[in-house]
Amino acid sequence: MKHLLAAIALPAVCTVPAFAQERSLTDPRGYITGLGGFSVALGNSTGNTLLEGGVRIAPHVMVFGTLGHYSNLKADLQSTIDETTASLTQNQGLDVTGSGSVPATYGIGGLRVEIPAGRHFAPYVLGGFGIARLDPSAQFTYAGGVMPDGTQPEVGTDVTSSLTSASLVADLPASNEHMMTFGGGVQIPVAAHWAVDAGYRYGRIGSDASLNTGAVNTNGMAFGFGYRF
Repeated sequence: MKHLLAAIALPAVCTVPAFAQERSLTDPRGYITGLGGFSVALGNSTGNTLLEGGVRIAPHVMVFGTLGHYSNLKADLQSTIDETTASLTQNQGLDVTGSGSVPATYGIGGLRVEIPAGRHFAPYVLGGFGIARLDPSAQFTYAGGVMPDGTQPEVGTDVTSSLTSASLVADLPASNEHMMTFGGGVQIPVAAHWAVDAGYRYGRIGSDASLNTGAVNTNGMAFGFGYRF
């Protein structure tokens, strides 16, 4: 009798982890994924890194959260730099070359739907809303003319601090703007619970009042590696 019970119980015990593993591939309880890639905004490319996780709330439906970072949305700053350099030339007779960067950190929450397609890959679509914090900075290098203190530095010298001290260039404040995203992709299992991830992401960051710019649209690809449980 003992041998009979053991023979019945053993397959059942072995089936539990096998079922759990299969479920983690086809309709997991959740996931966490790190991704990196690029996005294009107004003709300029920027790096985009993000950490994303989600939990299932219904079959094949998850709520997700993303924390990400654009390395430089410089297109959002260029019009402000151009206006500043033109004003310095016209009003001060000072020629400078301007450049700048606008790194942006964002957090987004939303819904992700996985499309049942078997055990070998898991396509998905997602969409969400959140906040992006833009932290712009500008740099000006000397090209010609007389500085406010009467000096003429060597061409190529960084004169940003001198222009700021003379109130000819204003500090650019950081700002928080609303953001939305949607996209899709596919996770491909490569080991128990582990999968590679590749997908498309669209982002739209609201108009930046401090820079007098309109909304910024980004389009890009992201690739990564994640854990499904």
